[in-house]
Amino acid sequence: MTRIILFDKDGTLMDYHKIWTPYAKTTIEAFAEEFDRHDIKDELAHRLGLINGRIAPNSILASGTGQNIQDCFERYQSGAGEWMKTFYEENLDLLRNNMELIEGAAPVLSRLAENGHVNIIVTSDSRLSTKYFIEKFSLESVIHHIIAGDDSPYHKPDLRILDPLIKKYGYTIDEMVMVGDNRVDTMLGYEAGLRTIGVLSGTSRREDLEGADLVLDSVADIIEDGRFILENRW
Repeated sequence: MTRIILFDKDGTLMDYHKIWTPYAKTTIEAFAEEFDRHDIKDELAHRLGLINGRIAPNSILASGTGQNIQDCFERYQSGAGEWMKTFYEENLDLLRNNMELIEGAAPVLSRLAENGHVNIIVTSDSRLSTKYFIEKFSLESVIHHIIAGDDSPYHKPDLRILDPLIKKYGYTIDEMVMVGDNRVDTMLGYEAGLRTIGVLSGTSRREDLEGADLVLDSVADIIEDGRFILENRW
C-alpha cells in the first residue's frame, strides 16, 4: 500500500546545527550592529531559543516560521522584522552553501520512492530555501511535493496545513506518517490519529517529542529490512 511520508526538513533531512546555529548567531550580531542594540542581544537570543550557544528544543528558532522570527525581532526594535526578512533573503546563498544532508537521508528517500511511497516535505522554512535544498542535493525525483512555511496561514502542528494535499490528491490521514525532530512535528494531527515518528538528529531530546508513535535516532532508521519501518505495524 502506498504511504504518504511527510518529512520535516531542518534537523530531519538536513543537518540543523551546521547551518542554523551559526546563522542565528550571525543574524543577532548583524541586528545589534544595524540598530545599535547590543544591550538586548542576550535577551533576544534567549527569546528566540539560542541558549548557551545552542538552539533549544521546540523554540522559535527550532520550529517557528520566518514570520515568527521576524515578529520576535520586531518586538525589540521597530523595523527590525522587515530588516530580518531582507537579511534572510540576501543571505540565502550563504545558507545554501552551508546545507548538509543528514547521513543516510538521500538513500532513505530513494528507497521509499522505489517502494511506491510519496515523499513530501512539510517545513516551517520558506519555499525558496526548501527548493534550494532539493536542488543542491538533486532530490527532485524523490521529493514529490512541498508544503512550506510561507504557503499557508496554518503551521505545524495545525492539521489544516495539510488541507491542500488532501483536497488536491485525495490523501487520507490514515495513509500518512509525519517524520520530524520537534514537538510541532510529532503533535501534527495527534487528535485525528496521524501517526508520527520523532527523530533525535535535530534539536530535541526523546522527552521533547510529545505524541510520537515511535522515536528513532535519525531518518536513516526508518528503513528496516528494505521497507518503511511502520509497514508491518499498521
